[in-house]
Amino acid sequence: MENPFYFAYGSNMNLDQMEYRCPDARVVETVRLEDYRLAFCGRPAGNGVATIFPEEGSQVEGVLWEITPECEKSLDGYEGYPHLYGKQNVRVRNKAGMQMDVMAYVMNAPYKDTLASPSNLYLEGILDGCRQNGIPVKPIRDAVRWTKKEAAKTKKHYRDPER
Repeated sequence: MENPFYFAYGSNMNLDQMEYRCPDARVVETVRLEDYRLAFCGRPAGNGVATIFPEEGSQVEGVLWEITPECEKSLDGYEGYPHLYGKQNVRVRNKAGMQMDVMAYVMNAPYKDTLASPSNLYLEGILDGCRQNGIPVKPIRDAVRWTKKEAAKTKKHYRDPER
């Protein structure tokens, strides 16, 4: 493991879930990833999971964790690395304005190519993580609305070649 710092923006913001997955992980602070958008992708029908896309002017708030090599192995399994998610270095900013390069899991193709709403259970885990860390829940709810709206546009433009 090159970087012991990990940026969580989805279910791994949830302290209870991370305690189960990575008991040796330690919350450092809440941080912001600038010029990225939070979205939910994967398979249609309520199975979307969180990912991030580059988008100038957008931002994603999340939790900065200090993790051990064992934590990273556990997270790799949970995130479906290297198939569902890959690892990417991103630059986050804390409330004092300091920047740091850290690791984040980012969804791979073809999964990232299909917008899909999250299940209620998955979404509640993320919202609980926000509340536990003092992160506003509105941007998460906005990301769900954006995902639904954009997914509906895609479906409207899709024409079944068999029809």
